[in-house]
Amino acid sequence: MSEPGRYPADSLKADALRAGLGLAVTLGPLALVGFDAHPLVAVPLLAGAGLFGWLGLRTLARRGAYCRLSDQGLVMPRGFFMVMVRWDQITGVKLRYYSTKKDKSGGWMQLTIQAGRGRYSIESQLVGFDAITARVAELVVERGLPVDETTKENFLSLGHYM
Repeated sequence: MSEPGRYPADSLKADALRAGLGLAVTLGPLALVGFDAHPLVAVPLLAGAGLFGWLGLRTLARRGAYCRLSDQGLVMPRGFFMVMVRWDQITGVKLRYYSTKKDKSGGWMQLTIQAGRGRYSIESQLVGFDAITARVAELVVERGLPVDETTKENFLSLGHYM
């Protein structure tokens, strides 16, 4: 079994700060007017607060999350829980790149694994992401799992040939 890969503390701190500031900016004005604000003001602020609250919960879940490779499968986060995804249960794989700049110089990758009816995702911020994608690429080739062209290109960009 490999060492557990975790999300970096600096990244989690930045996400927690964003969530906290977002909640302050959205819930602060509502608290000042006593939650009797006009619906045209209250609804967007509450929707924003919901999104920032979700970001805060996701960050909290990632704080204890880790991934670990083993001969039997991959231990992955699923919300606040950890699950074992066995290699023989995997039926589909997607690897997506999300750009933050027009020239595609910044961004992150997200690996999504389909196993039965469940979907499990990790992002490239995770320490050990390269080792996990390498093993998943081997699995795709070994088992002949169908992957789309975008996934093939993204695996190739990481140096994993299919």
